[in-house]
Parts: sequence; structure tokens; C-alpha cells
Amino acid sequence: MIARTDLLYALLAASIGVFTVKSEPGPRPRPTPIFTNQFAVHVPDGSDAAAEIATKYGFDNYGQIGSLKEYYLFADKRLHKRSLSSSESHHKTLRDEPRVQWFQQQHEKKRKKRDFVPASSFSFSDYPAFFDEFGPRPRQATFHRQRNRGVPLQNLFTDPLFKEQWYLNGGAKDGYDMNLGPAWQKGYTGKGVVVSILDDGIQTNHPDLALNYDHQASTDINDNDNDPMPRDNGDNKHGTRCAGEVAAVAFNQYCGVGVAYNASIGGVRMLDGPVNDAVEARALGLNPDHIDIYSASWGPEDDGKTVDGPGPLARRAFIYGVTSGRKGKGSIFVWASGNGGRHTDSCNCDGYTNSIFTLSISSATQGGYKPWYLEECSSTLASTYSSGTPGNDKSVATVDMDAKLRPDHICTVEHTGTSASAPLAAGIAALALEANPSLTWRDMQYLVVLTSRSGPLEKEPGWILNGVKRKVSHKFGYGLMDAGAMVNLAEQWTNVPPQHICKSDEINEERRIDPTYGYTLSVYMDVTGCSGSLNEVRFLEHVQCKVSLRFFPRGNLRLLLTSPMGTTSTLLFERPRDVLSSSFDDWPFLSVHFWGEKADGRWTLQIINAGNRHVNNPGILKKWQLIFYGTATNPIRIRPQQFSPSYQGPYVGAASNVQASVATLDGSSAPILTNRLPGDASSSSFDSPSSSSRVGDDSLDTTRKILHDCDPQCDSQGCYGKGPTQCIACKSYRLDNTCVSRCPPRSFPNQGGVCWPCHESCEICAGAGQDSCLSCAPAHLRVTDLAVCLQQCPEGYYENTENSTCVPCEANCASCQDRPDKCTSCEHHLVMYENKCYAACPLYTYETQDYNCASCHSTCETCNGTAEDQCISCRPGLFSLNGSCRASCPVGYSADKKRKECVPCPPGCATCTMSTCMSCDEGWSLTEEGLCAPEHRDRCHTSEYFEDDHCKPCHASCKTCAGPEDDHCISCRTSLLLQGKRCVYQCDDGYYSMAQPSSRPVCVPCLHTCKTCVSRLNCTACQDGLQLQSGECRSSCAQGYYSDRGQCAKCYLSCKTCSGPRRDQCVTCPRGWQLAAGECHPECPEGFFKSNFGCQKCHHYCRTCKGEGPNECTSCPSHSMLDGGLCMECLGAQYYDPLTQLCKNCNSECRRCTGPGKFSCAACSPPLHLDKLNNQCVPCCAGNEKGSQTDECCLCDPETGGCRNSSPAGKRRVPGTEFVSADTAISEVYANYEGTTDKSDTASLAITATTTIAVAICLVSVALFATIFIALQAMSGRRETNKGYTQLAVRVEPSEDSYADDNTELMT
Repeated sequence: MIARTDLLYALLAASIGVFTVKSEPGPRPRPTPIFTNQFAVHVPDGSDAAAEIATKYGFDNYGQIGSLKEYYLFADKRLHKRSLSSSESHHKTLRDEPRVQWFQQQHEKKRKKRDFVPASSFSFSDYPAFFDEFGPRPRQATFHRQRNRGVPLQNLFTDPLFKEQWYLNGGAKDGYDMNLGPAWQKGYTGKGVVVSILDDGIQTNHPDLALNYDHQASTDINDNDNDPMPRDNGDNKHGTRCAGEVAAVAFNQYCGVGVAYNASIGGVRMLDGPVNDAVEARALGLNPDHIDIYSASWGPEDDGKTVDGPGPLARRAFIYGVTSGRKGKGSIFVWASGNGGRHTDSCNCDGYTNSIFTLSISSATQGGYKPWYLEECSSTLASTYSSGTPGNDKSVATVDMDAKLRPDHICTVEHTGTSASAPLAAGIAALALEANPSLTWRDMQYLVVLTSRSGPLEKEPGWILNGVKRKVSHKFGYGLMDAGAMVNLAEQWTNVPPQHICKSDEINEERRIDPTYGYTLSVYMDVTGCSGSLNEVRFLEHVQCKVSLRFFPRGNLRLLLTSPMGTTSTLLFERPRDVLSSSFDDWPFLSVHFWGEKADGRWTLQIINAGNRHVNNPGILKKWQLIFYGTATNPIRIRPQQFSPSYQGPYVGAASNVQASVATLDGSSAPILTNRLPGDASSSSFDSPSSSSRVGDDSLDTTRKILHDCDPQCDSQGCYGKGPTQCIACKSYRLDNTCVSRCPPRSFPNQGGVCWPCHESCEICAGAGQDSCLSCAPAHLRVTDLAVCLQQCPEGYYENTENSTCVPCEANCASCQDRPDKCTSCEHHLVMYENKCYAACPLYTYETQDYNCASCHSTCETCNGTAEDQCISCRPGLFSLNGSCRASCPVGYSADKKRKECVPCPPGCATCTMSTCMSCDEGWSLTEEGLCAPEHRDRCHTSEYFEDDHCKPCHASCKTCAGPEDDHCISCRTSLLLQGKRCVYQCDDGYYSMAQPSSRPVCVPCLHTCKTCVSRLNCTACQDGLQLQSGECRSSCAQGYYSDRGQCAKCYLSCKTCSGPRRDQCVTCPRGWQLAAGECHPECPEGFFKSNFGCQKCHHYCRTCKGEGPNECTSCPSHSMLDGGLCMECLGAQYYDPLTQLCKNCNSECRRCTGPGKFSCAACSPPLHLDKLNNQCVPCCAGNEKGSQTDECCLCDPETGGCRNSSPAGKRRVPGTEFVSADTAISEVYANYEGTTDKSDTASLAITATTTIAVAICLVSVALFATIFIALQAMSGRRETNKGYTQLAVRVEPSEDSYADDNTELMT
């Protein structure tokens, strides 16, 4: 990453850009990827197999890529970290390894930090209208103004830089700020919320961060360890500064305060080195059940010409985050919108901010205006304050990175750009999560939309009023975020209904875009919002407009979308620097400006040629489609204020007692994933004995009579009465308080036999999570490789309408349609021809500027354009001359059938065949050697020529000549070579030296297809568009070869044709072989089945299968049983028998077991108890005495009811028991020992007593040692304390077998 510079440098660069962009660009060269020494590898057999493969071939295994199961990152330190070519030896190693299903050598992605130059800030407005619940209300001046608050913030915080945090203390123009005071007054400070900064690392021992540092929210991807400490090279301060904005500790003597100053803060070091798809996926998927909010202040280059977004692994990480992160509530991704304002960039061309999954945050200056670096776009949701013009507006004050911890270097007041805005938004989101921990990722977006204020920023023009009377701007989104309003609304918020996704028909009718300046193409479509269907959208959230068009220069275009309610949103502004490419392929332009509007009605798309650059040719709108995200019912459901924390005084502690009593997505308030159903008395864990299929309490009700003439669904223990609700325990499964033979639809049995509800997206499931669907709920599609159900296929998938699934496109497709190999766009380094992606265009086609392959002129075999004079090589029977192909050669040329070109005749020849003259030009005569020579040559000296009845000297380089110039030579002097009619010291490029029988060598032209050659049959470089293969320049590589940067390289041996060298890059297979995931096999391999689309992957539940889906398995992985085509894990009362591969019932005495027989019990059914010495279920001995050693009973503890001899170490906690102290255990043993006269029990009691005493002695020893160690540490700490905090070295590389201490020394 290249850190952005100060304002003066930026303005200088901008002024230079004014002069440089005026030159018209040439065709864009295809970017060459820079390959790294890392490989993303898909190993379906799991982590142990991945570790074995890495060890076998000498790779370092960096582990699972984020949260993506079965995907791992390997690296080879012996390989160059950056290379222009891929490593064929490593590719061969991995493609020959049968356990590697897929792999990809990672290539670098350009990513920029978004800290720019100072920006300005803005303030809040009245609570705007949104549906009937949020009508317009009068502005409350006291709500935002610091001078009107009861407790001045400046008098509360002792932090020295708080006075410089103008955006927190009313220091913006007119006294505005981010309105943190009301949130802090309620006690919300971020306690219990975890935020991670994805950046260049954070300084973990910084005295203003260390108290809040969370190692579980941190990692170092660049150096592959767990310490995110940045390198202290002056270029890695960015992440630390962002972390300080979120969670700098309050009430100390260091720097300022964080927005959420009691939140846990972590950091991911990922930008201090090459960034690739796997790096981003690992960062986005770090510990998603622990981290609540990910803050990212970086993205693709903000250069005004780049269109880029997340790769396939990062896209999967986003999807996993919002579907499974935060235990199903969804990870919250906060993103800086970009700093490309000086290049008139658009954040809608950034696939990270232009995403429904991210909170895209822009900036405002201290004066309430647009900063010079701001990018305008329709995907920005809201804004926070940041830097502005130096000398005019202040920047952001925060902590600073300094490895030496020098007091005058650990703080800064110069944090800038949208980089500084995103962390402020992340901190405010943390306060809202503390106020209501049940908020989902979509709830958070609603809170931002509803509470952000336009008023403080309305002096900046560009605000519009959308169809539900909300003010919105392409610069600021819905306005300035308001912390006080957000926590107030969060307290009352009820989760929004499930997200619906309605897709319009795709309009494929091609429309011409005229090149005339100011021309507007208007197209429209009428939609119903999927009315009457399960996907109905009546209340809009996001709207995506997927557009495919071709236009050059693309930067001239402006795109507008108008809704049925009259709101016009600009999807794309002109980008004058965007002259390097000319198309959009299914790019999903996002707008949030229609939030709350209706979807049904007429939508109009306008495409305007609004730029100043000259356009030579018309463009084409190929297709467009609208995708509506929203709800069918009103999403705003406000609960009366009822669980706000009591006021404890201003800014004292966090509101840690807030109850998360928010309704679930279906509107109910009952917990949907609890193992204890109504009526259960126990709340023990999922796998505890109390989670069985009992209807009542875990213990028998001794006051009621037990019957044995029971309902068929009761087990052998009996019942209390008639009917399935009166069972003591269930025979099969339990639903609420009723025993049932099977769980109903949309539920599944847990291992205790209790029917739990599936996730709302599942129709049939095997677990509670969104990734446990066996089939999807109506209007949902199953994503085959992620095992989740969504309403719309993500990017990189196509919808298989036959079985309602989302199938991943093949490896080289960026998007596809109808089948995995029918590409609609390609990865950025490939070209597309007839819906397939290649490294180079095939025969009779050429590569266009939008990376497609177009047809050449009918006479051309290869070409660089459609005109007849743009041929590179000719079709059979034709001859090439100056770019055109002719059936015969003109006068002065001969047709060379071997070279397939018109070759110039020797000097003086009028007609010739090859190198022999047939007739001569006027003034020349035919010699005996078949050449032409000037007439009257015999009158002059050899070095002269005859003209005007005089002999005149040749040019000094000529031995013989026909004129005075250097290009009139016929032969050359010694040491020179004849090249055409000139004498040269060595042959130029495009010529080669050929010996002559009786004279000096001459320079002969290479074949016209060669750039350089060493002989007629041995080219060393080819003309653009041709491929070099065995010294020959070909229009396309032969079968079994692929194009590798202009040279033909061998495919993997099983491929007939391929797009690369790997085993999984086959395009077609030999006859009789099958293509599966890019590989050729004699038959579909294990884990695949044969379909109309070739070999397709089985569901992840199956080992082998006969069709798509979880119900088509023919064999199962280990520890799963095949039941009617479905692979199922064993239930709680069953064990897995590896010999028969079946689940078998436990012994009747066991409730859970590890194998057959009565000595394999793991839990028991009442009134039996588990004797852990024998793993047997036995009753308590009568009278608490054991008759003999053969009695199958145990001495039971009167308090816990469990067997006292449950383990050799005395009484320990087992499910259903509680811990007791060692002293209590000893006293009870002695009491029992003294009170018994049964000698047969003496031995067991003695053993128990002895063992318990030993444990007690050990505990006392450990306590004594810990006391001494703490005392020594305290004495040492007082000697080493320096200026109140510990000074640590920059990055101390740990040894491989050592682990970093999680605890950081703080100030004394």
C-alpha cells in the first residue's frame, strides 16, 4: 500500500493531471498480474489433510482462509514473493496431488489507504420523515449544541487532546458535533462490543489503546502470526490512528477519547505487504462470532479510472459474514467511501462501497461542506466529520504509532480523509450495538438511514427529497450520523422482517448510444415489485441496476435511474480519467436513495454522453436489469422505551444490564434456538443430559403415580397419564411438551431429541444455522458450495432454475448464465469469446478494448481490427501485403507460398519469381544471374553509377549502387550487410542474416508475422496478437497448448485444450473423458455426479452422490449414516458403528453412549446415575450402603444425587452437579467413613479420601507459588516503570515455539 501524501503534494499532482489527461489515450494494454508465493487451495478432506499436503511438498500452511471452510492458504518461502510469471513447478505439484480439488496462485491487488488531506465536518438536523412513524418534527436546537448541554464535555474528560476533538465537543461550525453526549450520558460507551480495524496493524502497547486491546480480534496476515504490531517505518500509522478514533481510553493523560471508549479493539495487519484475494478473505472472515464490527479505510485505487471490487474468496467472506457472523445476526462492515475527488472518481466503481453488505461512509468538513477529496455516488449511506482544507478546517485528533512511545509522538491531530470518517461511524455503531445487542446487519443500516441529519450539511448544494420525504445527497448520503439519536432508536428497535429480493426481467435488447455530445438514451421498464409472490418488495432498501454496455471512452458516461415515485439517483458521474477501458459487464450500480419507497411502477434508466472527450464510434447498451432489496411489510416497528439503563450520572460506566428482549425476525419474542422448551426446568447446555427428549423435569415427580399403559410415543420409563404430553420421556422426539414420531417441517431434532426450528431461510435442515439447510424455504435459492439459502445468487454464481440452486461459475468466469461454463464476463486478465474465457482470442478473431473477441475481416486469419487492411496473417490461398490479404501480388512483388506473403522483387526487377527477375525496370538490364543491373554500368568504376552521361560516386556505404543515396546500394563494402537497398552493420529487428553462395551475407526480412527472428523458420518474437510456438508465430496455439503472454505452453497432459497449465484449467477434454471443476477425468471423480452440464459437485453432506442436493447421497463421510439418500449424524441416544457405517441404539440403560453394551454409557436416564469408573448406568445403593463389589449400584451424594465414585479423583462436576470445595469433599469423605461399619466399602472410601487429599495439597501448593510469583512481579514492575508506561521494542519476532503473552503491561 502506498500511503497518501499531504495536501500540497496532492494539489501539485492534481495540477499535473490537468495537463496530462488531455492527450488522447491509445488502446489499453492488458494488465500483467504480479504473482506471489502464496496459493489458495481447496482441500475437501479438511485441515489434517491440508497439513499433510503442506508438509509433504514443503509449503508453509497458513491455515484456513478466514471463515471459508475447506479453503487453506499455502506459501513457499523458496519462491520469489513477486514475479511476473506463475510457478509452473508449484502448479504441477498441486495439480498432481489428488486431495487438492482446486488451487490458485495469488496475484497482487492494488489497494490504497484512504487517509488523504484535511477534510471538514458537518452537523445534525431534525429527525427526518420516514413512513408515518417518522413524520417531520420541529428542529430542537438544544439537541445538537454543546453550549446548551447540562454538563460540558470539556469539564468531564481529562484527556489532553479532547479539546482538539472538535467533532465530539461542539467544535464544528454553528456548534455542531456528532452528538455523542446523550449516548454517553445514558452510559453507552461500547462495553461488550468488539471492533476490528482491517489495515496496516495497530500498536497494541499504546498507552491509550492497551486497556481495550483484544487479541481475539487481531492477527497479522502479512507475517502470519497473531501480533498486529506495525513496522515502525513511518508508513504504518494508519491502522493505529483509526483504532484510536474508535476506542481510545478515556479519563487518562494520553491523547483524546474514543467514540466507544470502553469497546474492545483489535487490528488486522494486512496492508503492509502484497494484498490478494486470500488476504482480504482472511481479514473479512476473522473470528466472525467474536468480532461485531469490521472497519476498513482502504480500497481499490481512487484514480478515476479503476473499476474493481472483491475477488471470489472475498465475496464469499462477505456472504458468510452477513449470514453467519455474530451467531447469525450478521457481521457489520463499515467502509470508507474513497478519496478520489481530485480525480472525479465515483465510489460506485468501487465494489466494496458499492455493496449491500457495507455501510459506506463519506466525509464532511468542519465548516459543513464537501471536502475536496470526496467522491460522489449513490451508494453512500451517511457521513461523519473529517479533514478539510488546511488552514481552514481542522483534521481528526487521535493516537499515533510510535514504537519508542515518546510522549510527544504518540498522538496526532492530522488524521485525514474518509479513512478518518469510517472509524467514527464504527464507534457510533458500537454504541448502538451496546444499546441493543440483537441488532442485525440490516437493522444497523436502518438506524443509520433514520437518524442521520441533513440539516448541518444543507449549505452544500445537491440535496434531493426522495419519495418518502427524506433528504438525501450523492455527497453525504442521508447526512451526518447522530450518536444520541441512534442509541435512542436502538433501544426501541424491533428487528426488521426478513429481507426479500425481487429481480426484474433482464432486458437484452441492444440499444445504440450515439457518440454526439449531450446525447441521452432513455430506456424504461415496468415492474410489479414481485407483487403477490413470496419475493414481494413493498418497502425498498437497496436497489441495484446491473448494466452491460460498451462505450469508448467510458468516462464520458453519466447514468441516471428514476423511480416510480419520481426520485432520480445518479448511478455514475463522468470520470474524465477513465479512458483505459470501454465497457461495463454486469456491473451492479447500487443506490440507497430509494429507501422506503415502493418498487412497483415504471423505472427509467438514462445514459448520457456528458463528457468532454471526443467519441469516434457509437456505443451499445447490451442489457440491464433491476434488483430490489426490501420487505413486504412495514419494517419500522418501534417498541416503547422499557429497558433503558437507569441514569448513573454523566458518562459513568457502560449500560451492561440492558436486556436483549428484542423480537425475532418472525415477530415473536421467544428464543428460537434454545434447547429448553416451555415447561422445562433446566437450562443446561445443549449437550448436557438435561437436554434429552424428556417432557417434564429432569428428575422424576415422586408425588405422581407412574403408569405403564402409555401413549406409543412414550419410552419405557412410563407416563403420568394418557396422551403424548404425559410422557416421562419421549421414545423419539419432543416438540414443545409433546412427544412426536418425527419433527415437523422447518424443524430438526437436536442430539437430545428436541425439535428445534430451522433458520428462516430453510425448509428442511440438519441444524439451526443458515448453513445447515437441506432444502430452502420458498423464494430462496441454495448456494451449493456455501450451503446457505439466499433469495438471489451472489456475484460469480448462476441460477439453476430446475432445482433452485446457485451454482458457482467455473474458475475463469467472473459471472455466468445457465451453466458454469457459459461466461457473461471474465476475470480481469482473460478475454471472452462465445461465452468462454481464454488467455487469448481464437482464430479469425481479435481482442477488443473491452476484453471480448470480435471477428476479423473475411480475408484475415488473425487481425487487430475489423477493417480489411488490419490483417496480421491471411487465410489459406491469400498473401499478405501491408496489412491486407490478396489473391495475387502486384507488380514488383512475388507471391511466396511458404511465407504466405508478397515479397518485394530484387532491385530493378519489374516482375520476378521469388529471388529471380523475369523482367527489369526501364534503365536496367537482366544479367546472367537472373538479376537486374543498371545499363551502362560497364562505363564506370565499380563504386560509381552512370547518370547524365557521367559517372558519379556511390554512397560511402555502397560497393555498387544505382544512385547517390544510402538506399541505392546494390552490394555493400566489406563488413557491411545488404538490407533491402541499404548497407548496415547488423540486421535490424525484423530481418535475419542469410549467407549467399558467392557473396557476403544479406539481411532477409523475417516472416511478416515475426517481430524478430534468427532464420526464416525460427521466429523469436511475434507480432501482437500472435502466439510463438516452436519458432512459429501462430494465430492460436495448437491443441494441448495455451497462450502464456505471447508464447504457447503445454497444457496439463489430460486436457485437450486449456486456459492455463494447471490440472484444473482444462477447457475441453479428450473424447470419452469428463470435465469436472476444470479437470478431465475418465469418469466423474468422487464427490461429483454426471449431469447435463458435465460433472457437478455433490452436496457437502455426501461423499458420493447420484444427483444434486443433500438427498441424493450414495455414500457418506465418516461418522454419518446414509438414510434414504440423506447423510445424517447419529442422535444423542445412538452411536456410530464404523464397521457397518450405521447409527445404532445405545443400551437401554444409557441415554448417551460411545459404543455398544452397558459399559459405554456417557449419560443416564433417571433414576439411574453414571458410574464413571465403569461407564455404566446404575441406581443408588439402598440405604447408601454397598452390599458387595458385585452389586451394580453406587454410593450417591445426598446433595448432588450423583455417584460419589464417579472418577478416581474424588467428587468432580458432572452434568447436573455443582463444584464443591476440596475441604468440603474431605470432610464428607471422613464423615461417611466414620459412619459406616461395612468393611467392604472401606477400600473405596480410603482411595477416594487419599486422592481428594492429594488434590487439595496440589491446590494449596499452586496457590502458594502464584502468590510468590505475583509478589516478585510487582517488585520487578516498580523497578522497570518509566514515565508511567512500559516502553516496548518495535516488532520482536517470536521464535516458532514461543507464544506471545496476551496481557500487555499498562501504566502504573
